[in-house]
Amino acid sequence: MRFIKIYFAAVLLCATSALAKPPSKPKVCSTKEKGPDLEEKQQEALAGFAHLFLDKQDVKAAFDTYVPGEYIQHNPFSAQGREVAIEFLAASMAAGVKTSNLTIFGGQGYGSLHYKMVILTSNETYSVLDYFRFKGTCIVEHWDVLQTITGNETNPIAYF
Repeated sequence: MRFIKIYFAAVLLCATSALAKPPSKPKVCSTKEKGPDLEEKQQEALAGFAHLFLDKQDVKAAFDTYVPGEYIQHNPFSAQGREVAIEFLAASMAAGVKTSNLTIFGGQGYGSLHYKMVILTSNETYSVLDYFRFKGTCIVEHWDVLQTITGNETNPIAYF
C-alpha cells in the first residue's frame, strides 16, 4: 500500500503534490482494469477524482470520469444512486465550501480522502474522511465520517 499526501491551497481538495498529480487529461475509468499496476492506477484515479471534485469543484465531471454507474452510498443523510449523489454534492459545493490538509491513501481496492472542510455560509469546520471501494479504476462504493472541529480541542494536533 502506498501513502500519498497532497496539500491544497484552499478548495474542496486541490491536488498539487508531485507525488500524486491528477492526470493532465482525465481518462474515463474502467471497471475491467486489472494487472500488477492496478493499485497505482487506482491511486491515480483517486487523485484525479479529488482534483475534479474538490479542487475544481466540478462534481459532474468527477462522477462522469470516475463513478460510471454503479454507486453504493453509505451516507445516512443521502439516498442511493449516482444521480442523487451528484445533486446532493453539487448543491453542497454551490453553498460554498473550502478545503485544506488533504491526504490520499489507497490500496487493496480501497482508497480514502481525509481533509479539512469549512462551510463558508455557516463557518462550520469539519474533519472529513471519505472512504471508497474500487472496481477496476472506477469508484463504486462510498462511506464518510465527519467530525466537528471547534477550535477548543485539548489535543493541539487533533484531526491532522
